[in-house]
Amino acid sequence: MIPLSYPQPDLRDDALRLRCWSLDDLGCIRDATTDPRIPEGTTVPAEYSDSAGRAFIERQWSRLDSGEGISLAIESTQLSRAVGLVVLMLRPQAGVAGLGYWIVPPARRHGYATRAIRMVSNWALAEIGMERVEAWVEPDNVASLRALEAVGFAVEGRLRSFLAFPTRRADALVLSRIATR
Repeated sequence: MIPLSYPQPDLRDDALRLRCWSLDDLGCIRDATTDPRIPEGTTVPAEYSDSAGRAFIERQWSRLDSGEGISLAIESTQLSRAVGLVVLMLRPQAGVAGLGYWIVPPARRHGYATRAIRMVSNWALAEIGMERVEAWVEPDNVASLRALEAVGFAVEGRLRSFLAFPTRRADALVLSRIATR
């Protein structure tokens, strides 16, 4: 199993910084609750309160401590605040991580998801030794599919009725990016 730790220094480009979550990021969690699909498929609370927001951030910290994976806040350097999340969750297969991400509605259409996916997958494949980063995406999530494909993720197939939500099931397209050594 590949040991994970927060990137030092933080991953960044001219528009984004990927960093550890902070209790100062409660506004980002509040914004995330305004898109029902984010709480539906994640541990973001469906109804925002400061205590629920703090609990969410504490869960993100615990992912690294438990060996489950690593969750990073996506911070817009222009706005100086978190606008989303990117997470790598370790799969049971050695050297494989699952990728998850979301951008709050007010910050969409600025390329943040694509940039965050590029930075974290480059880091995972080139620096920490992952062999494969994969994402499971609903077929109708066109924006997410475009962001992944722009970074070089390839569609591998469709898992029928694979994703389980509180009130429905959905197919998942499997996309991956692999190490090229």
